[in-house]
Amino acid sequence: MRKGIFTAMFMLMLSNSAMSALPWPVWPDSSWHVISGAYCHIQGMPGGMYLHNAIDIAAVKGTPVYAVESGYVKAFFTIFDSDTHWRVAIADSANEAECDGWLYAHVEKNTVAVYPGQYVEAGDSIGIIVGGWPLPETVEHLHLAKIRFAGDEDAWTNGFYDYVFTGNPLDFLDSTTDIDYPFFDNAVGSQKFSFHDDIADTLHHEGEPVSGYVDILCRAVDYCYNYSFKTVPFMLEYKIEGDSSIPWTTSFIFNEAVGSYNNGWMATYRSIVYYGYYSTGYETPQLYFYMTNSDGDGIVEVSDTNYCWETPYFHNGEYVVYGRATDYAGNSTVDSMVVTVANAFELFGTITIEGSMSDPAGTIVTVVHDGISDTTDESGHYSIPDAGGGMQQIIVHRPGFTSFDTTFLMIQANQVDAHLLLDYICGDPDLSGAVNLLDITYLIKYLYKDGDGPKPVESGDADGSGGINLLDITYLINYLYKDGPDPVCS
Repeated sequence: MRKGIFTAMFMLMLSNSAMSALPWPVWPDSSWHVISGAYCHIQGMPGGMYLHNAIDIAAVKGTPVYAVESGYVKAFFTIFDSDTHWRVAIADSANEAECDGWLYAHVEKNTVAVYPGQYVEAGDSIGIIVGGWPLPETVEHLHLAKIRFAGDEDAWTNGFYDYVFTGNPLDFLDSTTDIDYPFFDNAVGSQKFSFHDDIADTLHHEGEPVSGYVDILCRAVDYCYNYSFKTVPFMLEYKIEGDSSIPWTTSFIFNEAVGSYNNGWMATYRSIVYYGYYSTGYETPQLYFYMTNSDGDGIVEVSDTNYCWETPYFHNGEYVVYGRATDYAGNSTVDSMVVTVANAFELFGTITIEGSMSDPAGTIVTVVHDGISDTTDESGHYSIPDAGGGMQQIIVHRPGFTSFDTTFLMIQANQVDAHLLLDYICGDPDLSGAVNLLDITYLIKYLYKDGDGPKPVESGDADGSGGINLLDITYLINYLYKDGPDPVCS
């Protein structure tokens, strides 16, 4: 997606959010809150890792919780049989059809002031935030999720893992106030980004050039009023500049529906967006993202795994990779690093030449951009094993013959054959463009003083005998000084 189009979409999204802004569910009713867990954050839970499908609003034990929108209480239940995981689901319909609503989690069981079937108004009290978490590093918070589900009270109570999580709650709440800018931690060693083979997923080690089809990973981090809780930026983009370029491309926008725990989409989403996770439990995760697993529309799709940085389409050389992280409040940070592209594809083939006197060896084949070449052997064969990628101009040159010039996309090994035609002045073995005394001198040096041979050999066969000898020297003397016949090279 082009930058201008995305900017318009981003502003429209923020505008829509402001138009439908809902009050915050915890006091104070303002946007000044610590976000300790972001939407689409990877977290740990019993049984493995999951995609955090809500926002966590940090607040101390006992903080009142209020309904952000009017609706009907669908369920009041806990998961893991835990006192800290009691939650209330409130949706916009009293019947059993599929409907949209909100999930308020980690409320104190004995303070919940609503019951299933009850209609509540926006701003009504639900309960207070619970304390007593079993893990000391866990902060008290309200877990707020946007949900969709269907069924009676029993279904809502027992079907939590089938709830569909439909988007980032920040899209619906009063606009977020956030003075903290997102940033990029080093992804590997001292490198801002890391580069992985797109097929084998092997790492190009720090400082190494890259080649082939490459995924670019970043470690993007955001804070919101607290520096203990690393969360996910709202949006990630990348671009590449150099001999060739990729314009600003949207990697992800973390506001889309992620499905349910049971439909597998969360795992699919994680496999496309995230690379690695090196923490357990509720510890802060290492947030690695596949920036290049995207077609540029910001929407996570299974087909996005087909996208990467296709370096064979780029010339070898240095490129600057940029990443841009933007949080929900619009704070944006750009970081970059230089990386070298070094593809090596074999260019090979056979060059044939017109005429019978010249040796097939000696034709020069050059990859112009890379400045590398090879000379044909006695069979006319050549091989350049380390040609770079991208559009490459190939020139085949041999003095006394027509040149061959072609341009094509070099993304794999290629064979280029050519046939060169004779292109010379008969009797001009020194290739000066004219027949004169210097050509006689040239032949004398060639025949008797180990001088360079005519180029092509045919140009020195002034009498057309099929070979070069003293008679060709005599022939040129007669032509130049005694009104003899013109040279008639074979």
